[in-house]
Amino acid sequence: MKAAFGARGVKAAFGALGLSLALAAAAASPSPRPESVAAAPRVEAYFTPGDEVDRAIVARIALAQESIQVEAYLFTNRRIATALAKAAQRGVAVELIGDARQHEAGGLPVVKPLARAGVRIWLQGAYAAFHNKVVLIDAQSPSPVVVTGSYNFTQAAESRNAENIVVVSGDRRLAERFARDFARHRESASRLQ
Repeated sequence: MKAAFGARGVKAAFGALGLSLALAAAAASPSPRPESVAAAPRVEAYFTPGDEVDRAIVARIALAQESIQVEAYLFTNRRIATALAKAAQRGVAVELIGDARQHEAGGLPVVKPLARAGVRIWLQGAYAAFHNKVVLIDAQSPSPVVVTGSYNFTQAAESRNAENIVVVSGDRRLAERFARDFARHRESASRLQ
């Protein structure tokens, strides 16, 4: 026999049972200890045109305390480059891996000035395109920041293109994954002299 319940009938028939099951499950599971509860990661999205994506990136760079790792296909944005140079000058370990072919073609004009400012630069030529766009801040800290998306670090990306970034703060596992990927690419890249 088929039972037919309207929305009220389902709620009336199973509402109390559902609540009882939820309470029983909560009572059966141990309460988390305060020190074992981590804050949820914060996720933000920015878009061009409209949002000042370079300012959002610069603001995160300005808060770096230990390290910044950048992966760039193209890099012409002076505001972001200046923020990286300032971070290096205040003692933050700043590293950048850029696409070797774009560097040869002039698509990474900020890398030599960044190198003079103390940023360690590598060029990756093992792929048809080293197309990553990542800023990883304080990866080993309790509150790392990962910035990634379609946004090349260029004036065109800021003012003429439709681009995006996602900023994830406080996700240690995600930051560790990006840090491992950075290390893997750095191992096979050539250091800029």
